Order: sequence, then structure tokens, then C-alpha cells
Amino acid sequence: MSGASVTPRGGVAGALTVVYIMWGSTFVAMRIAVRSLPPLTMSGVRFLAAGLLLYGWCLWQRHRRPEAGWRAPTRREWRASAILGVALPAAGTGGAAWAEQTIPAGTAALLLATVPVWMTITSRIVDTERISVLTAAGLALGLAGVVVLVNPLTAGAQDLLASAVALGGALFWGCGSVYAKRAPHPGQPLLASGMEMICAGVALCLIGAAGGELGRISGASLISESGLALGYLIVFGSLLGYSTYEWLLHHASSQLAGTYAFVCPLVAVILGWWLLGEQIGGRTLLAAAAIAVGVALIMLHPRKPEQDRDQTSDQPQKPPAARVPAPDKH
Repeated sequence: MSGASVTPRGGVAGALTVVYIMWGSTFVAMRIAVRSLPPLTMSGVRFLAAGLLLYGWCLWQRHRRPEAGWRAPTRREWRASAILGVALPAAGTGGAAWAEQTIPAGTAALLLATVPVWMTITSRIVDTERISVLTAAGLALGLAGVVVLVNPLTAGAQDLLASAVALGGALFWGCGSVYAKRAPHPGQPLLASGMEMICAGVALCLIGAAGGELGRISGASLISESGLALGYLIVFGSLLGYSTYEWLLHHASSQLAGTYAFVCPLVAVILGWWLLGEQIGGRTLLAAAAIAVGVALIMLHPRKPEQDRDQTSDQPQKPPAARVPAPDKH
């Protein structure tokens, strides 16, 4: 990218460190938040608050600098944001939060790290994109890591339903990321992220309310460590994480920025062990290695220039093969 050659290496390294730690730590924060807050409503409040703050900032920029091309989003862009908001933050991150009621933060992070696997498979089906030998090896390793991680036939297997929900969220995220490459977006990526988070927040809050989650919220839960974790997710996981990732996309290569996809899950596993006392057995280590290497092969395999340009289309927290987030997410 044009700014990459003039940006100090320390700035890029610092931004990468922020993204690795912020998005890796969100899985630990979600695990703490769901101890006394209902997962879907908690995630809905997280995304709604962060999305409204981002949208408000973009609205202020539009009035402050009308000559810079800031404009109001169109109806088509709002419709696309609703689809992406439900597929990515709502299903992906919201599903991970629900799953973390019973599975470790590190396990949820590793399952969500398979987004590039599902994205590559979806691109092959929808766009008939050719899968190279290295990419095929990455797919095989990633799927093997999932089997090792959630195999119900082994002792100490993870909760199968929770694992399926987290993995389903990753599948939705991958499919949504393929759709994002052709969906209409506002010219400002932060505005697009804000719109998607607003839509995700509304959807999650409505689903949570329909499921009776509102009755599980009390004043004590809001001022507990779960409430503090929710604040952390809003400020650091969504606002700081997304903004830093956007900066990275303009000052470093998309492949370097995309390394978060396989680094953040490893950070989550380490932080889960360090802060929450989650056990890291041989099976978890083997699964983590297989998934991380598999995702690295998919994400770092050289792509054609026109495919690389597609990666500048939208959000953080979709894994970066299509210029994906976070998500936020990671």
C-alpha cells in the first residue's frame, strides 16, 4: 500500500501488537462477561454501543469535512450491512459468546479461527475460485485441527453443542465474507463497520429478548466483573481494535495485517491459561498448531493482484482473505 513505505516499522509493529492482544483478549473477556450476563444480549449491547459510537463519529466527520466525500449511506448499503451484521458479528462473535458459557475461551477462539477455511470453500463453490496445493493443504490442516479439538469420541471432549454453535458462527462468517466482496459499502470502512455493528447489535438484542435473556440481567451483574468485561469489549475489542486494524490496512500489506487470523487464537489460548486457569492439554496444543498453520497457509499464500484488491473492501474481524476482520473478533 502506498503508505507502507513511509510508515515507521515501529508503528506497524505496535499496531500489530495492539490488534493481536486486543482481539485475542476479547475471547477471555467474553468468557468473563457471560458468567453473569446473558451472552446474546451482552454481545448485542457490545456491538450496538460500539456501532453507534463509530457511526456518530462518522456523522460528525461528514458535517465537519463535507469536501472529503463523506456522505450518508444508501438504503442498499444499509441492507447489505444488515446481512453482514447478522452473518459476521452476530452469528460469529455472538455464537462464540454463547458457546463460551460451557467451553474455554481458547477453544472458542480456535474454532472461530477456521473462518478462512470456510471462506475458501465458499469461494470455491460460489465463485469457482481455484484452490492451490498450498491452500488445499491449509484446508486439510485446519479441518484436522477442528476434528482433534472437538472429537466427541475422545476423553475430555468439548461440549458438542457449544462447539457446533461456535463452528457454525465461523461458517456464517466465512460465507458473509465472500458476500462482502460484492456487497455495496460506504466509501469509509469505519462507517461500514459501524453500520454492521449496529445491525448486529439490534439483531442480537431482539433474539436475546425473545429468548428471555432480559430477565437474567440485574444491577449487580452490571457492576460486577462481567460488566467490566463488557466495557472492555466495547472500548478495546471493538473501538480500539477495529480502528487500529483499519490503520494497519492503510500502512501495511493486507497479508501482514491478516496475520491476526492465526495469531489471535494463540493469544487467546495463552491468556485463557494465564488469566482463567484453563487447561492446555496435548490435544489443544496439537489442534492449535494444526489450525494456526492451516490458516497461515491459506492467508499468506500469494494471490493475484485483482484478488488482493478485493481485500480492501470492508471489515475488520472477517478473516482477511477478503479483507476481513474481526470481529471481533474478533
